[in-house]
Amino acid sequence: MESSLPGKYRELQKLFSQHKKVAIAFSGGVDSTFLLHAACATLGPSLVHAFHATSELLPYLETERVERVIQEQGCVFHPIPIKPLTWPDFVANGDDRCYHCKKKIYQTFLVDPSFPVASALFDGTNHDDLDQDRPGLQAVVELSVQTPLADLGFSKKEIRLLSRELSLSTWDAPASSCLATRISQGEPLSREKILLVAQCEAVLQRKGFMGVRVRLSGDTATIFVLKKDLPGIEDKCVYSGIKRDFLSLGLHKVSINQQGRPD
Repeated sequence: MESSLPGKYRELQKLFSQHKKVAIAFSGGVDSTFLLHAACATLGPSLVHAFHATSELLPYLETERVERVIQEQGCVFHPIPIKPLTWPDFVANGDDRCYHCKKKIYQTFLVDPSFPVASALFDGTNHDDLDQDRPGLQAVVELSVQTPLADLGFSKKEIRLLSRELSLSTWDAPASSCLATRISQGEPLSREKILLVAQCEAVLQRKGFMGVRVRLSGDTATIFVLKKDLPGIEDKCVYSGIKRDFLSLGLHKVSINQQGRPD
């Protein structure tokens, strides 16, 4: 463990110790799991409320991971159903899609009857996120949601390192995002397109490719796999089988992104 990390972690716990109860916006990813663990380790699981938005936009494996982490941490779990495909600003799929989505979700958490009285809502934004184009961060600021990982300077690498030291099951989980991010910007979202993406990614997962993305643009699908998996998916027999399955779902063109996703 790097020498600077124990001090950062103590500062994080010190921050949580100033609260009687806390609410965590929990996605099930690396950052929010680390944040949830720190809160539970500081206050005790019974005083930590994890709020998770459920919808058809979530990949199946991500839903499984959420349930596993909640069981591991033993905190109070609040799965909150949302219907983003009924939100016009979200369905339009403009460059502000994530802003509208994040704001709707967090507003829903904050007014939910189960939200702990006089508690703050904490978000897993890390320090690296501040240098990226993330429209959702504007919503976080507008709603006064707290971002302790960013405020204390935790990088993604540091969060993964500490997560491994703490034996968190998510420490090496690939970055994840909702299925709406797979549809080309400006192309209106629909339940049919979301289902198609989910079906395509399920095909890849059944063949052993984890951490995948399938980007849709019209009737064209572009496959993104982890860099280490590029040689495997480029095998002629493997790719021809995948292409056949994709075309049977109604797609007309299938390609593989040659750069791959970071491992």
